[in-house]
Amino acid sequence: MQSVQRVVVVPEETIGEINPYLHGHFAEHLGELIYPGICVPPDCNIPNTNGIRNDVVAALNPLNIPVLRWPGGCYADDYHWRDGIGPLENRPMRVNRHWGAAEEPNHFGTHEFMNFCRFVGAEPYFAGNVGSGTPAELRNWVEYCNFAGNSSLADERRTNGAEEPFKIRYWGIGNENWGCGGNMNPEQYADEFCRYRSFVSNYSGTQVEAIACGQDNADWDWTRRFMEHMRRNYHNRLRSVQGLAMHYYCGTAGTAIEYTNEQWLELLAKSYAIEGIVTGCRSIMDEYDAERRIKLILDEWGAWHPVEKGKPTGGLYQQNTMRDACVAALSLDVFHNQADKLFMANIAQLINVLQAVLLVEEDKCIKTPTYHVFDLYQPHKGAQAVRFETYADTVTDGGPSAHYCQTRYLERKTFALRAVHGSASVRDGALCVTAVNTHPTEAIELEVELHRSGWNEVQVVTLNADDIHAHNTFSQPENVQLAAPQTVTARDGFLRVPMPAGSVIRLQGKLA
Repeated sequence: MQSVQRVVVVPEETIGEINPYLHGHFAEHLGELIYPGICVPPDCNIPNTNGIRNDVVAALNPLNIPVLRWPGGCYADDYHWRDGIGPLENRPMRVNRHWGAAEEPNHFGTHEFMNFCRFVGAEPYFAGNVGSGTPAELRNWVEYCNFAGNSSLADERRTNGAEEPFKIRYWGIGNENWGCGGNMNPEQYADEFCRYRSFVSNYSGTQVEAIACGQDNADWDWTRRFMEHMRRNYHNRLRSVQGLAMHYYCGTAGTAIEYTNEQWLELLAKSYAIEGIVTGCRSIMDEYDAERRIKLILDEWGAWHPVEKGKPTGGLYQQNTMRDACVAALSLDVFHNQADKLFMANIAQLINVLQAVLLVEEDKCIKTPTYHVFDLYQPHKGAQAVRFETYADTVTDGGPSAHYCQTRYLERKTFALRAVHGSASVRDGALCVTAVNTHPTEAIELEVELHRSGWNEVQVVTLNADDIHAHNTFSQPENVQLAAPQTVTARDGFLRVPMPAGSVIRLQGKLA
């Protein structure tokens, strides 16, 4: 007999609007993401528009990607934007020193990225070079992109094919400057941020949002020391910071496609621990920014498995299974439940690298289980997050690998993984509930109770597979896909629906 696992949704208790940017993405010059994931020679046999793959654009369009971060990652702090403008034949060949010393032809630069963003409907988020660049270089890039008037840089942009400015709002001032971006300490980086930020200007009505490098995982010391140094030593230069970007990778347990039931639970527990990273970082920021004027951004997150056999180690190519789908769903649910604290989140990465939503090989393009989670969760974007409480059984405490982020900053004192986690949102009188059955072997009956509300007909869509290791391949691209919608009837504010083991579900219906 299947166990009944209960959750309660309180539609009248709102948390905040679910910013569509919480469903953002990230594209770095790394492995096979840019070449051939996005960019191919215009004269090749893969259908393309000015070098941008048509099949990738067609696959991504249904996701309505809200924001896309580029060109890195570690690559950003070794990227010089002038290498990627002008005629392709004149662009220099560089070495991608961070990722396997791969050749970088610079055929995908500022204009190509902007074309790609337009094709898929994403807002661009640029990461500037602090590690090996100069303030003048970043200053010129901003003017090149954003100035509508007469200047040599604006005229150069026009010569290169863009008459109108790009109007780039989001600019990262460096990336991972505690590591690959310069191995700085927080005080050193704060000094560099102020220097670079002084030359990043607003042009032609575009208000720049300067995003500072934040902590890695649970490195609370970085956040506190950066915020303190900015406030104390620069006449409260925190006013020049519009966002703070942290990173969190839940890592791996086993490999991408080979793992035990225990390793399944270990990875999901580490994924759910992202709630502690978000609440802990925001708690420190609140001590210095009580009005939350500085936006908290999670611009890299996801699973990081060993590279698939036969692929270059530096390319970070990995497969993507139902376990990764549950990692994505758990994470997005956390983001929704913390919508009052978190402004943007960008999964790493878009294609062929880490927890990708697409995999490409020659002229083939397939959707991963993670893609289907982003598709399933779309109704939450722009809706009001409401309180979701799970009373499901505990299935694991996550072990030592999930415990390291338990500090005094956390609102919740344990990261025990329950059989069901989820989130809920309301828009125009309709309720959307998403949930994950985290158990790898046990199907459940999900009981949803609406507090002081009711709903009648409810549409149910499920993502699941017969095997928890299931994934899509180029020969079998639809092993994992969304099930056809079904309609069920609720009774007096209660609804029960079956959830297979290791599955994700979406429930939608009008509130009564």
